[in-house]
Amino acid sequence: MLLLAPILIYFLHMRSQNLLCDVTIVAEDMEIAAHRVVLAACSPYFHAMFTGEMSESRAKRIRIKEVDGWTLRILIDYIYTAEIQVTEENVQVLLPAAGLLQLQDVKRTCCEFLESQLHPVNCLGIRAFADMHACTDLLNKANTYAEQHFSDVVLSEEYLNLGVEQVCSLISSDKLTIASEEKVFEAVIAWVNHDKDVRQELMARLMEHVRLPLLSREYLVQRVEEEILVKNSSACKDYLIEAMKYHLLPTEQRALMKSTRTKLRTPVSLPKLMMVVGGQAPKAIRSVECYDFKEERWHQVAELPSRRCRAGMVYMGGMVYAVGGFNGSLRVRTVDSYDPVKDQWTSVANMQDRRSTLGAAVLNGLLYAVGGFDGSTGLSSVEVYNLKTNEWFHVAPMNTRRSSVGVGVVGGKLYAVGGYDGASRQCLSSVECYDANTNEWSYVAEMSTRRSGAGFFYSLKLFYFSRCIQHELFQVKLHNIIFLRLFFHLGQFFVKYSTQWCFLATPFKYLPVIVLTCFIIGRDVATNKMDGLPVCSVGG
Repeated sequence: MLLLAPILIYFLHMRSQNLLCDVTIVAEDMEIAAHRVVLAACSPYFHAMFTGEMSESRAKRIRIKEVDGWTLRILIDYIYTAEIQVTEENVQVLLPAAGLLQLQDVKRTCCEFLESQLHPVNCLGIRAFADMHACTDLLNKANTYAEQHFSDVVLSEEYLNLGVEQVCSLISSDKLTIASEEKVFEAVIAWVNHDKDVRQELMARLMEHVRLPLLSREYLVQRVEEEILVKNSSACKDYLIEAMKYHLLPTEQRALMKSTRTKLRTPVSLPKLMMVVGGQAPKAIRSVECYDFKEERWHQVAELPSRRCRAGMVYMGGMVYAVGGFNGSLRVRTVDSYDPVKDQWTSVANMQDRRSTLGAAVLNGLLYAVGGFDGSTGLSSVEVYNLKTNEWFHVAPMNTRRSSVGVGVVGGKLYAVGGYDGASRQCLSSVECYDANTNEWSYVAEMSTRRSGAGFFYSLKLFYFSRCIQHELFQVKLHNIIFLRLFFHLGQFFVKYSTQWCFLATPFKYLPVIVLTCFIIGRDVATNKMDGLPVCSVGG
């Protein structure tokens, strides 16, 4: 083994001088001189070719038709140098060629590269590619990724272009990580509507795998029953009747109605991480910390590219986005994305407007930056970021200027809650709802109390909000729900289907946040504490 590297270097030198080369490999118009003994020693494919009874064992020129010339040159160079560069541009030709030549190290490197590139927009394509080339480990990892990121995956073009068998395989999985079965139903409707004339006859086949009994009664009545694709299918109506019967049964009798559709999905648990990004201590800072709930400890991760506080934060497509904010001197337009796998921040396209204390949320796979403060006044404008094109564009503005606004998504609509009005700097009690289909904002029921810096999350048809009124103790409590503050003011929740506000039995304090994996995250606004902390839960 100690002589291997010097020998390879010597053979590489001889090849560069065309010394003692005894075979020429031809692919397309490319001719590659090489040494049989080197090729045979490193590639079982060439070993079988040169040591068997085939005519190639004696031929001086050997044509390989299955691989293009440039790819073959790269692989033969690898045999001599043990070095190869795998990129997005060459991985799809390198992997099958490496498989043909039985260069397992190269094939494994290609699989590892593709695994590192897994994203909601490409994981289904990578899964199909892995299946085609018998890359079992990559296939399993891509499949698991699709299950764990189902809500984002079904927004992709790859999902909409799947065949019915592939869709059935995906939505029937017990391992789907979803907030509710609504995601599966909506994914089925989206897939069918993508080519409605051809696919509507497949509705019953797909709905067999949607666990309608696990949906709320309100959703079944208001959404599923009203869906025209369900109305047009007698089998789908039977599934709906089954679900309604399930809801009419007393809880203790529901176990008797046992079927795949009444079985809860059991997703593989993802690591639960909470990120605290930037902030003010007392000036804007770059530091980013992560809390690992399993290990129960905080640790530092890669710093922001620039100082930032009072930014918007979202988790979208496996990445964390820090949007706008204040750098200590100016409100900024910059946006940075964090890759938890690579522990790396990357700048993406800037917003068109400067804004801090904005609201941020994800709707239909797009990132919305709502309202905020530009340094002189509150904003009513709303911008949207398209990850695929790396571009921002404006949509309809809100009816009211709002900074320190709470923003969240429920039922496919975006809600903007409270905030400052930008003129009188009065706290607002009004709430607006944005419909992306009509590009319109409309008012919904007002809160009974004016509030800004509202925390917002959605769980079981409820919104939750709060407002800060005093600067007190900062601490972290770990319970089923997490609060990063003590001393609370009146909190309220909004009942989605009755469009009214109710008071919480236990109110919350100032929580300008986004919440994932059932955690409520807050921040301290005291001038002598960490201020303007965007917080995001990742990977749950």
